[in-house]
Amino acid sequence: MSVDFSPYVNLRIYDKDPGELYLTAVELLQMNVPQLRVRPGTIEDGMIQAFSFLTTIAINHINSLPDRLAEGLATFMGVGRAEATFASIPVRITAFDYVGGALEAGTLLEHSFIAGGQTYREYYELPNGITIDAVTPDLNANPPTPLPYTDTIATAVVTGERRTISAGQALTIMSSQQVSDVAVAQTGFFQGFLGESDAAYLSRFSTFLQSMTSTSSTAQQIESFVLANYDFVGRAKAYDLTNGLSNRLVGGANAPGFVTLYVYGNDEPVSEFDRLRIYEEVRDRLLGGLVLVVEGFEIVPVTLNTTVKVSKFADLLSVASSIKTLMGNYLSPTEFSLTDPAIRKNNLLSQLSSIPYVMRVDALSFTCDNATTNAAGDEVFDEKGTLPRLLPADITLNVSFA
Repeated sequence: MSVDFSPYVNLRIYDKDPGELYLTAVELLQMNVPQLRVRPGTIEDGMIQAFSFLTTIAINHINSLPDRLAEGLATFMGVGRAEATFASIPVRITAFDYVGGALEAGTLLEHSFIAGGQTYREYYELPNGITIDAVTPDLNANPPTPLPYTDTIATAVVTGERRTISAGQALTIMSSQQVSDVAVAQTGFFQGFLGESDAAYLSRFSTFLQSMTSTSSTAQQIESFVLANYDFVGRAKAYDLTNGLSNRLVGGANAPGFVTLYVYGNDEPVSEFDRLRIYEEVRDRLLGGLVLVVEGFEIVPVTLNTTVKVSKFADLLSVASSIKTLMGNYLSPTEFSLTDPAIRKNNLLSQLSSIPYVMRVDALSFTCDNATTNAAGDEVFDEKGTLPRLLPADITLNVSFA
């Protein structure tokens, strides 16, 4: 007789707030004591409110047990949560004069930039106070004695990805401008990370469990192993019967005994060194007789031309910016579907139509390198392991009122 596990896997959240519990408690009391009338401000009213609040706290803790249990199990098995990190940038702060001065910890620096015709601002701070030592200038020096400066690290005030700051860019000092009013970025920008959500962490743990085998014999097992064990790999796609070194054409002749894995990093290609590391470790797990090839995805440029009509209540610049952002994200190596071997015209039309204030799409055309246009107007990739990239400069956009 098989065991019935259904009561243990039906872990639905008990979603009740204090108000609902209060009303339920009053209803139960009146069922047992019909003459009871709970009036606001009475002792019984205060007690029921307190019990309802404390019960809600207990419910919230109980609801979190499945997630905490899964996280504990994942950590025990070596799959830790990717914690949030702050972006940071080395900066050089030069004093106004030879006297130098000091900036206290928490001094704010503003990084402003323009994207899509709009100005954005992100803020950094000095985690530690700094001192710019005074310098005695040589009055006869030619060129003149340089002003004193100091190098330090500025850290973003919030976690997550920030706009990349290149060496030489200026950050405005906001909190104190008595010593200096600008910090110049140096080489070495470190990107931040927002951290994993519960859903993303559980999905990665699930992928890790799928890869738990001493040998890999299928494309899915190889993909799961790579995604779960290499944090520098953002996307992976494996193809059976494919030798990517000699023939990666879609529909090309099968290569028995070969499996090719294509990988892409976190918004950047995986280096040759890291691909070699993946190859050596995955090869040792392969079923005997299989030959592994590890290659990087081929990133092909896309150009897009579209004409859209928008509502009379829309802001044309805002809609245009939304279109460029959405289409750029959709046709990017980090988000484009790995299961679709083509850029579908209907999918692009659906994406455009989902943008607020867009009434209709009057025209849409696009091209893609290393792809063939089919009868439906789709761009079908010629080779396996191909991902598109649409840059803002490659979008021709005509937006007008309907």
